[in-house]
Amino acid sequence: MPDEDTTAETATETAETPEAPKPTETVEFWKQKAREQEKKAKENVAARLELDELKKAQLSNEEKLAAELGEAAQRAARAEAEALRWRIAARHGISDEDAELFLTGSDEETLSRQAERFRELAVKPQKGTHVPGIGNKPSAPASIADQIAAAEQSGDQALAIRLKAQRLAELARNNH
Repeated sequence: MPDEDTTAETATETAETPEAPKPTETVEFWKQKAREQEKKAKENVAARLELDELKKAQLSNEEKLAAELGEAAQRAARAEAEALRWRIAARHGISDEDAELFLTGSDEETLSRQAERFRELAVKPQKGTHVPGIGNKPSAPASIADQIAAAEQSGDQALAIRLKAQRLAELARNNH
């Protein structure tokens, strides 16, 4: 019977001493786990914000590059159209001012038709003032001012100087 007593005593001792709680069952353990998860969540939020900023910056760079590409394409198209306009104007003998004003098409066919029509409607220059040794004889004698202008236009500087001297002499005679 002594064996029975010892087993009974052991049974009562184990019943009287409470079992130590497992670490996963304590409040402190779960508080610690909650803090760790909260810290990870905050880190994830910060990482997500940083990722969003990087994506936004990258998208902004892509948008900038796309805008620059579009602007470059527009400049190239304008330059091609301008070169085409000047080529057509030179081919048809149209002045710069007239080309800017009248050649408004965007393709070669339209610009050519505009240039041809302009040349048809343009006033043909009449025969100019007679400059001795150079040009045509007018029906009425030209004034000295017209003769000076014609000489300068033709590039005859010596004649232009003589005509200017003659004009000064006439002005001096008229003033006395």
